[in-house]
Amino acid sequence: MKRIPLMIICLILVALISKAQSGQVKGQLTDSTASHPLADATVALLNGKDSSLAATAFTDKKGGFSFTGLSAGGYRVYITYLGYKPIFKSITVSAAQPVVDMGTIHLQGKGITLGEVEIIQEVPPVVVKKDTLEFNADAFKTRENAVVEDLLKKLPGVTVDKDGVITAQGETVKRVLVDGKPFFGDDPKLATKNLPAEVIDKIQVIDRKSDQAQFTGIDDGNTEKAINITIKKDKKKGVFGKASAGYGTDDRFAVNANANAFRDNRQLSFLGSGNNVNNMGFTMQDVFNFSSSNNGSGGSNGRSGGGGRGAAQSTISNLGGNSTTGITTNWNAGFNYNQDFGSKLKVNGSYFINDVKTETKNQNAKQTFTKDSSYYYNSTTGSLTENKNNRLNMRIEYQIDSFHSVIFTPTFSYTDGNTNSTSYYQQQDINKVTSIDGSNTNTSGATSPNFSGSALYRQKFHKTGRTLSANLTYGYNTTDRQNYYKTLDNYVATDTSSAYSSGYDRKTNANNLGRNYQATITYTEPLMKDRYLELNYSYSNNYSSSKNLTYDASASGKYDVLNDSLSNIFENTFSTNQAGVNIRTNKFKYDYTFGMNVKWNSLVNDNVSRNTHITQNTVNYFPSASFNYNFEQGRRFRFRYNGSTTQPTISQLQPLPDLSSSLYVQQGNPNLKPTFTHSLMAGYNAFNRSSFRGIFVNANATFSNNQIVNANRTDDSTGKQYTKPINTNGVYSLSGSMVNSIPIKNHVTSLNLSTNVSYKRDASFTGEDKDFTDITKYYTRNFSLTEGITFNYFFKELFDVSTSGSVQYAAARYDILPSNNTNYFNYSFSLDFNVNLPAGFQLGSDMTYTLNAGRAAGYNVNYTLLNGYVSKYVGKKKQGQFKVYAYDLLKQNISISRTTGENYIQDTQNMVLQRYFMVSFTYFLRKFGSNNNNNREGPPREMRFMRPPGGGMPGGPPPGGGGQM
Repeated sequence: MKRIPLMIICLILVALISKAQSGQVKGQLTDSTASHPLADATVALLNGKDSSLAATAFTDKKGGFSFTGLSAGGYRVYITYLGYKPIFKSITVSAAQPVVDMGTIHLQGKGITLGEVEIIQEVPPVVVKKDTLEFNADAFKTRENAVVEDLLKKLPGVTVDKDGVITAQGETVKRVLVDGKPFFGDDPKLATKNLPAEVIDKIQVIDRKSDQAQFTGIDDGNTEKAINITIKKDKKKGVFGKASAGYGTDDRFAVNANANAFRDNRQLSFLGSGNNVNNMGFTMQDVFNFSSSNNGSGGSNGRSGGGGRGAAQSTISNLGGNSTTGITTNWNAGFNYNQDFGSKLKVNGSYFINDVKTETKNQNAKQTFTKDSSYYYNSTTGSLTENKNNRLNMRIEYQIDSFHSVIFTPTFSYTDGNTNSTSYYQQQDINKVTSIDGSNTNTSGATSPNFSGSALYRQKFHKTGRTLSANLTYGYNTTDRQNYYKTLDNYVATDTSSAYSSGYDRKTNANNLGRNYQATITYTEPLMKDRYLELNYSYSNNYSSSKNLTYDASASGKYDVLNDSLSNIFENTFSTNQAGVNIRTNKFKYDYTFGMNVKWNSLVNDNVSRNTHITQNTVNYFPSASFNYNFEQGRRFRFRYNGSTTQPTISQLQPLPDLSSSLYVQQGNPNLKPTFTHSLMAGYNAFNRSSFRGIFVNANATFSNNQIVNANRTDDSTGKQYTKPINTNGVYSLSGSMVNSIPIKNHVTSLNLSTNVSYKRDASFTGEDKDFTDITKYYTRNFSLTEGITFNYFFKELFDVSTSGSVQYAAARYDILPSNNTNYFNYSFSLDFNVNLPAGFQLGSDMTYTLNAGRAAGYNVNYTLLNGYVSKYVGKKKQGQFKVYAYDLLKQNISISRTTGENYIQDTQNMVLQRYFMVSFTYFLRKFGSNNNNNREGPPREMRFMRPPGGGMPGGPPPGGGGQM
């Protein structure tokens, strides 16, 4: 009930502001003869006080335009059209005259001489290109000292979740570039969470093709959703950044600093931070996953019956204030360097180091199905994990001459990790009677250096369209790991005389090595004006070796008794030869590619310990196809199909039982075949640059041959479960998403509707035979439907509010035991607002309410996460800020997830960060070159220049003049 007044106040504020913004400006454009209406002319509405851009419109087929939802005040209207002289008029919207009709406006041809007039360089808020959607950052106002992430949240069709993951046009953004250059490698968060929004000129959402495809012009299917951030020219000569420090209750702390020194052809960036409030600020890469030791009994990661060695699993929901489970203490620092040495050499390099310690506690409730029964498993696990990682990324691009170029991209990382965990668990039969009560303690430590990279040579010939390229990729990694397992299982019986205990105390030394390389040659030849032939050939070789030595503890307590049955040395080599031919046709509105490929696969497995040798050879034929059609500016359809091969992993091939869990024993399979996957993608994007309305639809489908799934069996006498990965067919997945962006009032109010649907059919095998030969195949079907709505409103730099809601329905259907079919729902609502108050004060809050239904007993928990802050700017130029922040005011934060596999359902509740208060101070550094507007609030004004007497514009018409953008 305490939250209701806050929501009412917010709604009243929105209503009052909306009422105040009821003005309208309209008009119609024709030529000087008044006989021809002028369609698609650019009409910019500027604020009268500072000439900042208020809104942009484009005239319709009849030459009409209209701006609605305007507040009272003075405005200036700037109209441009190709081949005509611009018009610049002042108007006033008032309570007495809320609607200003400018009537019919006649544009004069270029031969007319105008007197002296002030011209504003008007930049359109959105430019639609073939594969790029470009947003003008100044058209989307953010609060003072906001970062790129805050700016992205205001863009149509773009969402950013609480963990900083960016989704654009329904696809996850995997790369963020700065002025077209890498920023700390491929980690999007390092750019979006550290660069200030005020230095950004444009945000470009791109369907980025591979370096190879960009060179040849032939789509190779390797595309990804990327964002390119361009820096304002006047911000490329200076230094900017910030430093902050905060301390709070329960010894919570947070410190961070970043500094950027940009020049026209050079970028230098430094960042560093440390905190124990689960604020990562970067994407975890190249770190160990100690999930097996986190859950020695097969709990949280669902390894048994649907995880671990190749089985499919699906986490339907993971809801909470912060999906980072546990309490994490993180220290990191990094340096990024970009420089162009003339027009031929471009160099990028970055180094990043982090140290992450995470304490976790979780409770698991798991139900595993057999042919005619089911078993229950409950566990409580606590762990402490530390991962230290160093990674170095480089990209060197050298343009030898106008016909030859080379791109070299080496990457190096070194990881050192360790974990300690303890689990307590219970195994129950179908009547939920406990049959096993046990515990285990696991300790693991590992180090792993990794080196990889690629070298791409590209050559153009004098004949346009004739190209030759050669690409070499390589990788080398080793992992040295020590695992200590100590388990005690108590077998409970109604007859106490038949109860007994068993356990083991073991150490495993594991040394894994991986080495791979691939060479690809591509040649293109023009067949006619708009048609090209592509020939390609590639060879790849992947070598891996695994040496596992397991020792039992002797009476002396030392691990000196070699366990032959759990020790093994084996080597695996997987090589492929692929040849393909493609035809690409480029037309004005569309392009398409179709071709045929053949792939020869060879797998050689040598079990050194057991002196066995396995050889497998397979051949795959598959077409390749893509089609792109541009209906008109802003509307585009895409289709793509490709095939890919995935080889089994070392753990899936290793013919040893994984005894990290005494109740869920997993064994490898050296007879596994590689999986071949057919992938289809279709997408439709439509964006209206005038109304800002957009719809983005994506559909995906995958069909797998020789998919690796689990075969499962249960020992009825002990309750233990055993799994083994095998190949099967009949596995596929379907998914689709639709995002509908609806502006309500110019660019200050928007409504986003989203729909996500998925259907997946997994397979599993169940039987009683110890050799997994007499087993029966079953299918599991998972369906999920999520509907979401987001409403955003901001009023200049004074006030912004965002609300969102979602409902998710999920269902699982099991052939193995239909009585365990399940349906469940998740509901979520959030509210986020920020207000700028007089005297430099700011007030903000965000609230999330989550409701769960249909889960296991004890996991249907409803909760509210409420955060808030009050801040105060200090200094004449507002270069300092004090802030008081409160997290989880109601102390209700919680993390609950449901995971479904081929033959199991698992609910998990994790320990999360709860209520704390923190006081912090931040200093903002802003030092640029000749710029008179560096320290003002809000976005910089547009550039001004004067039209000299007699017409004529210095340097030609303003960018985009004529409205044809």
